Amino acid sequence: MSSAVAKIAKPVLRGYHLREIKRSVILATVVSCGISTAWYYLVNKARRDNYVNFYKNYDAEADFQRMKAAGVFNCCKEAEEEE
Repeated sequence: MSSAVAKIAKPVLRGYHLREIKRSVILATVVSCGISTAWYYLVNKARRDNYVNFYKNYDAEADFQRMKAAGVFNCCKEAEEEE
């Protein structure tokens, strides 16, 4: 009967905590580098490109005149009052 029953090997617990910490730190570093790279390309770069495209064609004076005509500013005279 002794040949039918196998003994289970003892788990190696010496240094287990340090091995798990090393593994966790390496895994966290790899994952955080991957996520930060993805965030840069998918969010930051896209946002920066959108700002660049917006300000290529943006005319601040025309925008100011449009808001002034709409009566947004209290300190500026409206278009009807100037004439």
